[in-house]
Amino acid sequence: MNIVVTGAGSGIGHAVTEHLLAEGHHVVALDLRKPDFGGRATEIQCDVADAGSVESAFRAISAIDGLVTCAGVTDGTPSGEMPLKTWQRLVDVNLTGTFLCIQAALPHLLRASGAIVTVGSVGSLVAAGRSAAYDATKGGVLALTRSLAAEYADRGLRANCVCPGHVATNLAENSATDGLQAAPRTAIAGRVKAPLPRAAAPAEIASAVAFLLSGNASFITGAGIPVDGGYTAV
Repeated sequence: MNIVVTGAGSGIGHAVTEHLLAEGHHVVALDLRKPDFGGRATEIQCDVADAGSVESAFRAISAIDGLVTCAGVTDGTPSGEMPLKTWQRLVDVNLTGTFLCIQAALPHLLRASGAIVTVGSVGSLVAAGRSAAYDATKGGVLALTRSLAAEYADRGLRANCVCPGHVATNLAENSATDGLQAAPRTAIAGRVKAPLPRAAAPAEIASAVAFLLSGNASFITGAGIPVDGGYTAV
């Protein structure tokens, strides 16, 4: 399959790209800074928050069977203190960026009866108590995904949202990788309030993404699937 992954340069997006390459897929890896997979993937620099950048990146892609939108940013500023520009940046990257990439990929995906996997957060499902602004954008990603699933099901398109809990990633400055929980695994494992009290490895999120892209998930669409060690269950 030909699969586009946004936010491929680090974190969850990097793990997803590596997983899909290992499965033998052709991956187009997009990131704010051009990712480097040693030529194993097609690597394109793309700012998902910029419509022109997205249009240019997708114009260079000839076929798409699957799209994974991992690009995202986070900010833990309390709601009452958050500058408008910070709110807008979260919306632009996390929500508008997801929409722009889906819109650009949609003609290819409809021809291929393909699959979309967005990356939300446990904050898409419950109040995580970290950042209302971040959770609002990730809630929007889940709503967008569900609506797309309903809108295009009759044309063979599936769309699902993976909702990670704590993940052991480092959210680099201006990175295009998902990051509700951007901290080293050892630093957060002791404060994860879930039945499985540890941070997930990015590869564990990647496994869920790969499953949802595959034919084994052919009857799954419109789902928000927590990969959170049971965080949303308790």
